[in-house]
Parts: sequence; structure tokens; C-alpha cells
Amino acid sequence: MPLKITMTLASLLILVMLPGCAGGLKGLGVEQETILEESTPSSSPRPDWTLSKGDPRFPQARYLVGVGLSDKSSVSAEESARSNLAKNLKVKINSTMVDVSTTEQTYVESVIETEVDTVLEGVEIKAGWLDQDKGVHYSLAVVRRSLAASTIQIRISKIESVLKRNLNEGTEAENRTDVINALSHYLSGYQKAPTLTPLKSALHVITGSRENSGSQDISAGEFESRIKGIVHNLNLATVSGDRQIVKTQKGVAKPLVAKVYLLKEGNETPVSNIPVLFNYEVGQGDLEQKKTSGSDGIVQTTIHRISSYEDSNHVIEVKLDYSRIRSNFSGDLVEKLLSPLKNKSAAFNYVVQTPKLASNKSQAWRESITDLSNQLINNIPAGKNPFLGVMLFKDLRYDRVTPFSRVLNEDIKTILARAEDLKLKELKINGDQQPEEIAKTNGLDYYVVGSYRMERTGLEVRSRLINTETKTIQSTANIRIERKELNPEDLALIDTMAKDFKSAQKKKSYQDQLEKLVAAKPSKSSFKVETWTDKKDYEINEKIVFYVKSDKNGYLTMLDVGPKGDITVIFPNKFHRDNFVRAGVTYQVPSPNYGFEFDVQGPAGLERIKAIVTLNKVSLLKLDLDKGFHSVKRETTRGSRTIQALSTQVDSVESTAWAEAYSEIFIFRKGERYIRGSRKIPIIEIPEKPKDMIGTFGNEQEKIKGN
Repeated sequence: MPLKITMTLASLLILVMLPGCAGGLKGLGVEQETILEESTPSSSPRPDWTLSKGDPRFPQARYLVGVGLSDKSSVSAEESARSNLAKNLKVKINSTMVDVSTTEQTYVESVIETEVDTVLEGVEIKAGWLDQDKGVHYSLAVVRRSLAASTIQIRISKIESVLKRNLNEGTEAENRTDVINALSHYLSGYQKAPTLTPLKSALHVITGSRENSGSQDISAGEFESRIKGIVHNLNLATVSGDRQIVKTQKGVAKPLVAKVYLLKEGNETPVSNIPVLFNYEVGQGDLEQKKTSGSDGIVQTTIHRISSYEDSNHVIEVKLDYSRIRSNFSGDLVEKLLSPLKNKSAAFNYVVQTPKLASNKSQAWRESITDLSNQLINNIPAGKNPFLGVMLFKDLRYDRVTPFSRVLNEDIKTILARAEDLKLKELKINGDQQPEEIAKTNGLDYYVVGSYRMERTGLEVRSRLINTETKTIQSTANIRIERKELNPEDLALIDTMAKDFKSAQKKKSYQDQLEKLVAAKPSKSSFKVETWTDKKDYEINEKIVFYVKSDKNGYLTMLDVGPKGDITVIFPNKFHRDNFVRAGVTYQVPSPNYGFEFDVQGPAGLERIKAIVTLNKVSLLKLDLDKGFHSVKRETTRGSRTIQALSTQVDSVESTAWAEAYSEIFIFRKGERYIRGSRKIPIIEIPEKPKDMIGTFGNEQEKIKGN
């Protein structure tokens, strides 16, 4: 049979040529790496290795062996051989892992799986046999122990080198109190160290020896001890600001200061770059929550406003910001070591003294100051929580801050502290700062300025709310309180100021002169003047008409005071130079015969209209009407002289010979509208003493018993 002879010759050629390529025969290639045996039929003798008796060509001392079988194909048998070699290796490695903790078990198994897969990359199929009677294919897989051991030893050396570096760099960082960096190195080492145990066990299984590379054996326990030491000794303590007694309108007078430190050998060493959180545990208020410790370990926050008065004792906790600390590190094993940091905290306590007006203040005084405050906050947009500050009011007669100025300031702040959605701030003033400078320094959105003047009929208080950013007037407030309603001590303070300050008068500023003019009223006028507009709110670019009417013939000067203090004389003007007005006639500016209309120009804020009518022709101003309307610019030398002259002229007119009218409009930015007057402070009534109560509080029971 030629075909059979040809195949036999081919087989002989393969058997002869393959060993020849390796440089000669040595026991049919027992020492050769090219030994490969095709699956032989069952007519040939059954190899011992199929019966798990080993193969003399691959002694156990030098090879790891796996035998596989399959009734499908030789390829399936080869895969089975590789799989069985891997399973055998895993079982042997696991049998040496008696010291692995439950927490690390899953991680260790993953490492074993990885390393066994690496070993399998060197596996070769060295023999195969077919049992024709049963139709079963057998396969023999082997790998040299020296090759597998070399790969694992390289990995062990690299990991040991990394662990040593983690320990050294972590120690250096801890010594310089760089806690985050130290923890980073220790945690990195802690997560890598468990890989050494399965690697060394694998090396032992493969080589049969317990000897390692000779380098320092660094365990996960070493890193765990270092981490726990830092976590245990990292602490917070209060430094200053605790146990304060505060008034609500002032907030907490001193900042709350804490320190982050590491306890080392009994010493509190400051720790920088540690995030912390300040939060209310009891009470409510506005404070800066997230902070990070500086080089001195210090963290501090400021309470800008206290917003709850129900609890007299407030508690603010400062604690380590665990979520931000945790975000510096990755890995599932980190949580169990760092979680104690969640409980590291310190507490500040302070006592709230709810602001109250002095008990000897009259109800009329309380109502007037509340009215003043409501007028001021009337135009602040709703839905915002702006910072507000109150400057010291001046005595308008002498342009000076007086002791009574401080009394008035405290009472106004006491009422404003009760306003919703406002953050009243106690002001820090450096030197002779102007109000706008004080407002910017203290981060105010709005500030209150004003003045007071004692008249024969009572105390007149005038104030303005200024927008810090735009420098425009947001609202004005005016009240008058009868002398009989003033506290006797306050009245004495006001009256004695004439003696102390009369000799110290100084030149008033443009704004002071302007406010004096706006506030000017005759003490006893013989007639009445009115001024108004179609509505109270205007948007920039809207058209506007001013109206005025006097019930006596006279001479009209009509001023429009813009939100920034600039003045436009809208009557008389180029189109109507004669300022004589007839009694009972309503005049409008601009008049239809002017041939043009007024468009509101802005800026946004409060615009004020002041109409002055004199019975006699008095030249209050030297007018320049070439451009249509005379204007007076603030912060100019000419403007200051003009406003001072106008004020002086008004003062010189006999009280019965003139009258005035005042009105306001509010200007919105283009496209911006909100409901004004939505903020309101309720008036707190003074409880009335029962008519049948005699004596002081606490004696009521005695009276009842007497009955």
C-alpha cells in the first residue's frame, strides 16, 4: 500500500529531523525543549503520564505538569491540561496562605489569579495520546519551574522596592507634619503590601524554598500601624472665640479660631493643608463653612449674622472635612482606616442676648425707629440676602458725630436686626474713612447714612440707603419724634451738644448741603404746594412728566435730584423762563408746547423731586439755560458752591413767605422689575401694665391673697 508507506516515511523524517535541529540526540530529547509528541493511537502503549505517574522527560523537580483529557478533540484536551496545571498551582499556593485576614482574602485571590495567569504564559504542550477504544484525547502541559520562578521573583523585587520607598517617603512626610502626603504614601504601601504574600507563596510552591530576595520584609501591618497612629493623633482644638456673649445685630464679635494639630511625643504640632467644616449644632446664622488650615494649623470663621434667637446658647462645631480628606485617596481598603477622622471635632459656645431697646424708650420712639427702618429697606429687592451696615448719624446743626449719634445708631441696628433676609454687619472703621470706603472695606451691599436735627417741635431724623456698587441712593427715610416722647437722658445729650460743638463747626460737604436742602421746610408756611408724577416706578427709557400746583400765586423753582446726587433744575427752563405760577393751576414739565418729551435716563435708584415756591420774586439760583436746563454736578467745586448758595438763599426767605413739596420715584434698570416694599419689620408693642396691678412684678399673689 504506497499511501501507508509514504506516511510512515514522513513520520520517520519528522522524528529524525526535529532532534537533529537541536544538535544531536540525548535520550530521545529528554533534555530538549523541542520535544513534541502527536496524539498516538491506542494501539501504542499507554503513556504513564496519562495515569498521573509522571513523565521521566519532565521530572517534578524541574517542571510543573498538568494532564488534561477530552472526548471532543486534542485541542480541548490541551486546554484541559493547561487548566488543570493552573488549578493545581492555585490549590498549592492557597494551602500556604494560612495567615491571610478575611478582609484581604478577595484581594489575595485576585493576586494569585494574576500570577498563575502569568505563569501559564510559559506553558507548553509536550505530549498527547488518543485512546481509540474510548475516544478520549489526553494532553500533557508542562512549564519549567525556573522560568516561572524568575518571573515571580522579578515582581517581588519590584514590589519590595516600591514598599520600601513608600515607607521612607511616608516617614519623611510625617516628620515634617505633612499629614496628607504621609497618609498617601502609607496607604499606597498598605494596599500593595498584601500582594507580596501570595507572590512569595507562589514562589515557594514553584521552587520549594522559603528563601526570599533578602530585602527588608515590609508587611501591610507596618503601614496600617503608621496610618492608625496619624488618624489617632490628628486632632482639633478651639483657640479663641469660645464663650462669647453677643448682641444679634453685631453677630459674634470675635472670629472663631481653631487649630489642627498632630500629637507627637506629647507635643501639639500644627498641621497645615487640612480641610475642616464649621457648622451650627444649635442655633442658626450665616458663617463661612469650608476652611483649610494654614502653616500654623489655624482655621477660623466669621459669623456675619445670627438669625435665630429662640436658643440663647448657640453651639458651632468645627470638624475635619472627611469627604475632602477622603477624596485625596483611592481604594476600597482606605475607608476602614480613615473613618475615625469623621469624629474629630471641637465646639464653640456663645450666648445670645436678644437685642432690645432700652425699657425706658417710649412706644412712639419704637414705632418711629421701626418706621424709619422700614422706609430704608423698602426698595431692597426681595429674594436676596444682602449685607447691610449703619454709619453713625451726624447732628445736622454742627455736622458732627455726637454721643447721641451712637444711641441712635444702636437703636436703628436693633430694629434692622429683626428684618428677614438681611445680614446686618458691625462695621470696622480705620482712621478717617469716608462712608463709601467703609462700605467697601466691610463688604457691604448697602449702607445707611443720615443726620438728625432737634427742632422746637421735636427730633427730625433723615437717612438714606446707598447701593455700594453703584453709589446711588436706593431709598430715603424721614421721621419726626416729639420732644415729649424722647428719653430724658437722650434729650439731655442732644441739648448739651450745642455748647460742646457750636465752636467747632466746619464747612459742610456737597452731600450734606444737598440733604439739608432736600429736608428744608418752613417752620410756618401760609400756603401749600404739591408735586407728583403719573406713577412711582419707572424703567430707564420710559417717558415721564412732572406736575406741580400751588394754592397761592408765586415763583416756582423745581429740582430733580438724581440717584447719585446730581441736580437738574427742570423749572424754570429754556422753554419757560418765567417761573411765575398762578394759584390753583397745575403745571406740567415738559409742557406739551415744549415740543419734546422726557425719557428717564437713570442710573437706577431713587430720584427725588423738590418744588419750592416763594411768594416774592427771589432769585434762588443764577441759572444758565442755554442748554435747556440748568444742572448742578456733585463732586465739583462749582457744584459745591452752587448748592451752598441755594441752601443759604432758601434759609434767608421768611418762613411764611415760602412753601415746598417733595416726592420720589424709583428707577429700574431696563428689563428689571421687582415688587418694592416686600420687606417689612413688624412693630413690637410694649406690654401694657394691668390697671389693677400695684407695685412691682412678683407682688401679684400678695394682692390676690389680700382680697
